[in-house]
Amino acid sequence: MSQSAMKKQALSRFLILAAVLALAAFSNNPYVINLLVVCGLYALPAIGLSLLMGYTGQISLGQSAFVGVGAYGSVLLAQHLQLDPWYSLALATALSAFTAWSLGWLVFRLKGHHLAMATLAIALILHTVLVEWRSVTGGPDGISAIDPISIAGYALLDDLHFLPLAWLVCYAGLCLADYLVRSPFGLAMRTVSENEAVARSLGIDAAQVKRKVMALSGAYAGLGGALYAHWIGYISPEPFSVAFSIKLLLIVALGGVSGVWNVLFGVFIVVIVSEWLKPLGRLDVVIYGLLLIVVMIYCRQGAVAALAGLYRKLPQRLRPGARAGLKLQGRTSA
Repeated sequence: MSQSAMKKQALSRFLILAAVLALAAFSNNPYVINLLVVCGLYALPAIGLSLLMGYTGQISLGQSAFVGVGAYGSVLLAQHLQLDPWYSLALATALSAFTAWSLGWLVFRLKGHHLAMATLAIALILHTVLVEWRSVTGGPDGISAIDPISIAGYALLDDLHFLPLAWLVCYAGLCLADYLVRSPFGLAMRTVSENEAVARSLGIDAAQVKRKVMALSGAYAGLGGALYAHWIGYISPEPFSVAFSIKLLLIVALGGVSGVWNVLFGVFIVVIVSEWLKPLGRLDVVIYGLLLIVVMIYCRQGAVAALAGLYRKLPQRLRPGARAGLKLQGRTSA
């Protein structure tokens, strides 16, 4: 795809997102606006996971740990060092990226289900630390009275004001990830995913590529976590459990593990399903697990690719707009 075509595509996507957000804002529906903010914040760690899983072929069940590092890191830095939330957010994102890179140096000695179990252990350890280190994290009670993010001295206290920021950051993250996968480094990522031996024969340092993508994935997760903390104003260990990692896996699986923009499809579906499952309490993780199994068995390329395949298999006369085309064709031939 040429540079001009890519710019047009990026502009069209931006306009579509802007139109959706404008409609939500003008609807003045607090529930819809809140859900859209949640979608934007969920999308960030999901984008990072898509780069790691879909393009580099490395499964991770520990993405929630890096979200937690970003959230708690930003809050603790802001409160203990008296930093502006913007500075603490940037430092927490860097901390999450460094943590992910350091852990990648250890866990990428493993492959397959051993790697999955190692990343799962990371999520469990982090969640346990957040619960038990009461003097720092507040334990199960969490941390409250978190300073909101301000722009030009104006605090983003409600969902309507935070909505543009969440989606502007999300859009920038999507564009960066899209550019990355189209770059020579993106080709190296896909080569590592297909066959590490072939990658090494081509002079690609597979271990270094995986660690870099792990760090980038951690940065996305940490940024999402930090934004979440300053938006909600209160954090506790519960949102950063293994259940959230499973939810992120489901988001990426629904969108397609190798589709950066398709992540948005998975985000909207999972957020809506999460609202339906709220009455189940902690049992919702069972439903997420079952959905993940179904998607991985029957829609290995993602729900978007599966729906596109079904559309292509439809008879021509059943496709939307086909009847109008046939009528026009009949009139022309007459």
